[in-house]
Amino acid sequence: MAVAGIGGFADLHHLALSKLEEENAVHVVAACDPALEALAAQCEAHRFGSRGVAAYKDFETMLALHARELDAIAISSPIPFHREHHSMSVGLGLACYLEKPPTLDPEELEDMIATDLPAAQPTAVGFNHISQPWRLRLKERVLAGEFGRIVEVGFSGFWRRPIGYFARNGWAGKLMFGDKILLDSCCGNAMSHYLHNMLFHAGTGGLWDWAHPVEVAAELYRSNDIESPDTIFARGTLEGGTQFRIAATHACETRLRQREIIRCAEALIEIPEDGCGTISRRGEIIERFPAASLPPPDLLRENLREYLAFLAGERSRPSSTLADCRAFVSLNARLYLASSCIHRIDDAHLSLLAADDFGGITLIIPGIEQTCEDFMTDGMLPSERGSAWAREGSARPFSGEIAPDLLRQQISRLQACAREAPPRHLDKIRKA
Repeated sequence: MAVAGIGGFADLHHLALSKLEEENAVHVVAACDPALEALAAQCEAHRFGSRGVAAYKDFETMLALHARELDAIAISSPIPFHREHHSMSVGLGLACYLEKPPTLDPEELEDMIATDLPAAQPTAVGFNHISQPWRLRLKERVLAGEFGRIVEVGFSGFWRRPIGYFARNGWAGKLMFGDKILLDSCCGNAMSHYLHNMLFHAGTGGLWDWAHPVEVAAELYRSNDIESPDTIFARGTLEGGTQFRIAATHACETRLRQREIIRCAEALIEIPEDGCGTISRRGEIIERFPAASLPPPDLLRENLREYLAFLAGERSRPSSTLADCRAFVSLNARLYLASSCIHRIDDAHLSLLAADDFGGITLIIPGIEQTCEDFMTDGMLPSERGSAWAREGSARPFSGEIAPDLLRQQISRLQACAREAPPRHLDKIRKA
């Protein structure tokens, strides 16, 4: 196997693959990264020399020299390069493990699906949570009707991110990357696993079914000086009439907390971050079930292990294929079409939080956690609730198909609004 990427998130790929290599499950032949000269410490930490891993600056050179000895490739390059790297790999007959999200451009996703059709082995997309055994069993119980028909699904996520997080590379917080649709955001990238999970649990056509959005209303906000939103509220309808709610933010005091909900006619299922899921009837918990999520390196290792087992004929399919990502990519795009703007929150409604776990300082919206929890309870958007920092009338329900160029036109309008906003004056924002 080869790996596209050494720094950034690819570092976790190398941690996971080195462990699998110790188990004789895989042999890593090569890796590449355009910033190779600055990654000597990572290469040494992953013992490239003693393991015989050749390192290159560019993807094409790596494939030209090693394609004949490869069976598969892990593509953990930045999102804007996924399509190109996937196409080249499939063209050489390599099986692909593609880091999430595959793309956030619905048209590009369709091109990637078409590219993948003639492949000997379908590409696996690294949405790590779908293959969790407890999650699969839970969906089987829901599909069997144990809790009545599914009524609503939802996700709330509080993942604090410092100002420096949005300066870590050339595409973080961007709506476009050159002429490529990017849509990087809290929902499109960091928490995308959970939106994919939400649509998976709402898919009633079988175990490997994801529910597609029908109508979406959203309010998008930014606290940081970025193009894209760092805070998102959304509600709407999925196929089959299932309702959904999403509240996600990076502009929060909470370090890391999330909750998934599946509301059925006869029970409420909640999956928090503490690894203990609950099933309630009429407000009383009747069952607790283990819903543990492994640490990122271990979770990624298990997902890679599962794909290797699929390639060895021991699994019937990858846990998430490119086609399985249609629902998520469509929902993410509709968030932008369902809002008239990405509202820039005024300095007066923000606070600065120092000593962040990641280092640096974080712009937070005081009380955002409670606003999100209230939204998950009653479905009232911040503007409908009268939040002082909210933008009234920005949500506009969007339904129907995404016509060609419609998304690009909306992105152009959103970018123009971002360019008009003055820079933040951090010295004028109160300290939390």
